[in-house]
Amino acid sequence: MVILGIDPGLASMGFGAVACGAGPSVSLLKCGAVRTPPEHHISQRLFQIHDDLGRLMETLKPDVVAVEDIFSLVRYPKAGIMLGGVMAVIYLAVVRSGAAVIEVTPREVKNALAAYGAATKAQVREATSRALGVRRLRSFHAADALAVALTVYYRSYRGKDDILS
Repeated sequence: MVILGIDPGLASMGFGAVACGAGPSVSLLKCGAVRTPPEHHISQRLFQIHDDLGRLMETLKPDVVAVEDIFSLVRYPKAGIMLGGVMAVIYLAVVRSGAAVIEVTPREVKNALAAYGAATKAQVREATSRALGVRRLRSFHAADALAVALTVYYRSYRGKDDILS
């Protein structure tokens, strides 16, 4: 099974894919970020995110797409509206691919990876690197996306979701 994690963002949307089975092993398939130029109009940036994510999903063929629920973090109305657009194009790409969507909160990700709901980005990145057996993930956005994917895997493995059966 392939789980694709998404860390939503307009300037930089992190992604990370893991392969997993019914046992406790999980491996890194691919990670990175879709970056959009700030000088481009919002419509062009959203189109690029949708297009790049669509191509990524055609390549990886994920069974599940895990998306971080970012609305609990939004403090400014304009940022919320922009992120709403990002979430819309993510959902469109996922529905088009036929994959299932699961949302997780930032607190759940921190608890699952660092065993502490107020963990820092650095602590989550380090825990994600350890879980996947990689030296160091350079991008916080990619590390966050992988952490989201791992959270869904751990949730399923512990019987809270039925995605692995």
